[in-house]
Amino acid sequence: MTRVYYYTISHLLLFLLPCLLGHAQSDSTSQKPYKNNILPSPAFTYSPRTDFVLGVYCLYQFKFNKKDFLTRPSNFNFYYGTSFKGHVFLSTEHTLLTYQEKYFLKGIIEYKNTPEPLYGIGNQSPNEEYLNVNYSSFEFKERVLKQYEKSKFIGLKVRYIHIFDVTYQNQNNESIPPPDIAGNNGGYYPGIGPVWMLDKRNSILTPTKNYYLDLVLMGYLNSNGGTFASLEFDGRRYIDFRKDSKRVLALQVVAKNTFGSVPYNELALLGGKQIMRGYLLGRYRDKHSIQAQAEFRLNVVGRFGMTAFLGTGTVYEEVSDLQYLKAALGTGLRFNINRKDPANVRFDFAWSLTDKNNGIYITLGEAF
Repeated sequence: MTRVYYYTISHLLLFLLPCLLGHAQSDSTSQKPYKNNILPSPAFTYSPRTDFVLGVYCLYQFKFNKKDFLTRPSNFNFYYGTSFKGHVFLSTEHTLLTYQEKYFLKGIIEYKNTPEPLYGIGNQSPNEEYLNVNYSSFEFKERVLKQYEKSKFIGLKVRYIHIFDVTYQNQNNESIPPPDIAGNNGGYYPGIGPVWMLDKRNSILTPTKNYYLDLVLMGYLNSNGGTFASLEFDGRRYIDFRKDSKRVLALQVVAKNTFGSVPYNELALLGGKQIMRGYLLGRYRDKHSIQAQAEFRLNVVGRFGMTAFLGTGTVYEEVSDLQYLKAALGTGLRFNINRKDPANVRFDFAWSLTDKNNGIYITLGEAF
């Protein structure tokens, strides 16, 4: 319990820091080109295996210098969620851009206590064959990047994750021994690595034009012995058909490759609320993954919009496994809670086309 209190206090302090900085600046100037905003939002996810998760977001959008018109707004996001099945999520996430975007900082601190289904490794694990795993985890990650040319950044990422209090049950909720897979009893994994980013998006939370490329190489120590590494790529393109941000086609490709003695929770995962919506995060996992999605975003009237999206991808160990592609599609509604600096609450409904999976997501910010 002491650990949970510590995490909670840490989250609250980190959340309040930029708020205090922002309000201090507003007192020092009479001109206010940018208005800082604190915006609450509901959160909700549902899948047949994990049931309902209810929560709340609190978003703080701000600029350290409100007269800096060359810098996109920073944001700080606090989230708390819980469910009837015992899920607890507590996180603080931030994206900070200094004067004229000379430095770009992005990170998260997260505590969660969650039961979830654990399927077999690979892209052909049956829907009916899974274990229930309960665990707690604490994660810290931060990237600090410096702009060396316009829109181009380079720097380092550090990450630490600790997984503990791990137990397993069968489908009748009877306790069973841990499965014979790497990381079955948890552990802690500190990591560090270089990051290169090209970011020409016009907005962090609600991009409508240009593109984004991100490449991260991480090396980790494993508390259970050995090392492992990951290489991740994220590419995005936003096409604004009428140059008014009202009809946008968003495209994304992500890939992850892992190497070494990789714990099962650090393998490449398919699914979640960001990509391959309709699949539970981790429904499929393996050494490598590649996933792609397209989403059409339409402003209907005023603050209201709607979307339609399609995703495909798979996890794999050998290149020959790429033939087993998964697919999902969905539709969604959008509500902009900040007219001057758009931030959408999204309501997404998604279905898998190759498995009996579906998902409902109410969260803050676009999926990508």
